Amino acid sequence: MEARRRRRKIERAFVIFLFIFALSCVVWYFTSYTKTPGYSMQEAVEAFHEKDIADFRRRLDLPSITARAYDDLTVDLFKYDTQLSERERSLFENFYVLIRSQMCAGAIKVINTKFDTDKWTLPEEMLKGRQLGIDFDLLLERSLIRHTTLLDVENVEHHGEYATADVKVVEDYSQLPFTLKVTLQNFGGASWQMGQKKIDLFGKTFTFPGMSFTLGPSDWKVVRIDNYREYLDAVQPTLRKELAQYIDATAEIVARYNESFLQEQSIFISMQQTSNGIMSDNQRGQIANYINQTIIPMRQYRQNELDTIPVPNGASYLAGLRQESTRVTIQAWQSYAKGLIEDNSAAFDTAESLHKQELALDQRIEEIVHSSAVTRNLPELP
Repeated sequence: MEARRRRRKIERAFVIFLFIFALSCVVWYFTSYTKTPGYSMQEAVEAFHEKDIADFRRRLDLPSITARAYDDLTVDLFKYDTQLSERERSLFENFYVLIRSQMCAGAIKVINTKFDTDKWTLPEEMLKGRQLGIDFDLLLERSLIRHTTLLDVENVEHHGEYATADVKVVEDYSQLPFTLKVTLQNFGGASWQMGQKKIDLFGKTFTFPGMSFTLGPSDWKVVRIDNYREYLDAVQPTLRKELAQYIDATAEIVARYNESFLQEQSIFISMQQTSNGIMSDNQRGQIANYINQTIIPMRQYRQNELDTIPVPNGASYLAGLRQESTRVTIQAWQSYAKGLIEDNSAAFDTAESLHKQELALDQRIEEIVHSSAVTRNLPELP
């Protein structure tokens, strides 16, 4: 009977222990764990995959992230361009430092627009930056943000008001996996600490996990990517190699059609010559026919030949720009021909607007080709 009574006491003590332990776990989860950086990062990943944009955005300090990333992205932007003098290189580098706040603000706007619309759209003020020699879209492409996929989070470590975490990502073009090291900061006041608690039940001492915590509005946010520059350095060699291969494969097509375009330009200019500055109706019709029967088809022939060349993932941005340039150029010529035939000023205005878009696209293409030539002899390129 004495043994039975002891056994019942132990059973009751065990039940009470389980109850207290379960209650402690519940209290710990809702008052402490949900306020930890580990919980915040896991929630961020789930929010990203479930497209809960509001929750995902809440866990990022975009101003801090973009400021540090901008420095990493532009640190060697002009380093290897031998066509620049030291003075020119210094001027460009200082200029990018001066516009840092505007560029970061533009990046935040682009990211927030992506969150809200699921589209990468450039703000109008950033598009005007081309007039100052700033190609925001090209800078955005170099950042890899548009083709980096978030996979998971590992190894979250808590260090007081700061924490670190490993974020698993993959760069979509190269399919290169990478671990980004990020730092989080607690913008609230909650903290917690695990420990050991002891309790005496029926003359027995039991030890179980306990915690001490300070309640407050915990708000953990990612404030920087510590190894972003290393990520760029790891991915770019593969992308540069594929881009160089595509440029080489299309060089003959581009050169051949460029010669044809120069001849067309000469003929087009001569066809517009007049004695009094006013073109006749017959002259307008001849020019419109030349545009529709020669100039526009030649642009489409060129694009058709370019489309037969396999495009490596690392060159997909350049190939897309060429397709967009062809589309805009054809639309510009079509509008100009319409203006000639109908004597339509609105059509001429449209043609001029489209021509400006074409020039911006072509300049971006030229910069990519030039940058590829500059970086061909870097050590990373095999």
